[in-house]
Amino acid sequence: MGMRLLDRTQEAADDDHWIGRPPSGPQIVAYLTVGTVALLFSGVQPILLDALVAEQRLTVGLVGWSFTVEFLTLALGVVLAGAFAKPDKLALKGLLAGLALAILNGAMLCASGPLVLADRAAAGLAEGVLVWLTMLMITRASTPALWAGVFLVAQGLLQVGFAAILPATLMDRFGANGGFAAAAVVALIGALASFALPSAAAALPTDVEAEAGGAQGHGARAIASLAAVFLTYAFFIGFFAYLPQLAGQAKMAPGEVGGAVSLSLALSILGSGVAALLAKRLSYYPACLVSVAAFAVVLVWIWRLPAAPVFMALASLHGFFWGFFMPFQMPLVIESDPTRRAAALVPTVQALGAAAGPVLCSLWVTDAEARGGLLVAGACLALALLTVTVLHVRRLATASLRSVSS
Repeated sequence: MGMRLLDRTQEAADDDHWIGRPPSGPQIVAYLTVGTVALLFSGVQPILLDALVAEQRLTVGLVGWSFTVEFLTLALGVVLAGAFAKPDKLALKGLLAGLALAILNGAMLCASGPLVLADRAAAGLAEGVLVWLTMLMITRASTPALWAGVFLVAQGLLQVGFAAILPATLMDRFGANGGFAAAAVVALIGALASFALPSAAAALPTDVEAEAGGAQGHGARAIASLAAVFLTYAFFIGFFAYLPQLAGQAKMAPGEVGGAVSLSLALSILGSGVAALLAKRLSYYPACLVSVAAFAVVLVWIWRLPAAPVFMALASLHGFFWGFFMPFQMPLVIESDPTRRAAALVPTVQALGAAAGPVLCSLWVTDAEARGGLLVAGACLALALLTVTVLHVRRLATASLRSVSS
């Protein structure tokens, strides 16, 4: 049983095939482009919102609300699109959502105060539709972890590139409006990329079809796997949100604090790239075990508030395994629901976990002591590992019984 826990055979039976006709190369590029464009703003949010504060167009108190509102409406957009939109006329849907996002990003040139919140809430819905389009491809793909990894690398590179370039170029001359104008142009590129999308995506199998193929359908296991995704993301973002405060508590200089955050983000892109390369050979469960072991080292060592070089190395380790484990959340959910319907909800659950993590950690954090957040983040991680282990063992036991009975 010990070796079977690490075996990918059952996982390959679940997801090593395309559902429907595989898309062409240009169609895959279009699928990835619309989702990458949708998530650009989440990577440059801190820079642009901070610029609005400096220009006295937004209060510090509203910055946090702007973050949360856009994450929540993005999650809502994915859910609503999945519930009410048919996977057809994809080019039209992508064009409309991309144009809406471009207009809303452009409207930020004149927005201030509560109007910023209203604009970002509406933008989140448009972003959710674009992410839903990308998920149509990933959930139907052969080895979804591979394409989830490619998607994460693409969005990470775009976010980091824009975060590095904007402050020294357009924003240096035009302030926050330079950044929002660039975001509007990128959204327009996403709208145009939609023309390369296929006319429709294949329907996902029903529970009956999945069970006929020897797989368990939607139900309690799918919900439990999504709960594990939620808890894992609450850990990722809860820890990351308090990384600057923990670095300050460790007596790091402001420049070193920024360096730790940047390193963590950069290494997360590398981690997702490595996951994409290993996706066809590595089961999600050993990927989970290795990642959790690395996170445990990070949590325990950062609790000791180490010197700056060690702290930055630990932040990099967290970033790498954050990026590495995220793509493997797709096969984690697909194992519990081989219809792949629950997998379509992964971005929504991730966004909800991202919104909940910092709030949960904040209950145990004070102005002088941020390490209580490590306890909350660690508890989320431990509960996620327990849930994943129980689900994996039960699925392997079920598959073993079937093979014996047949």
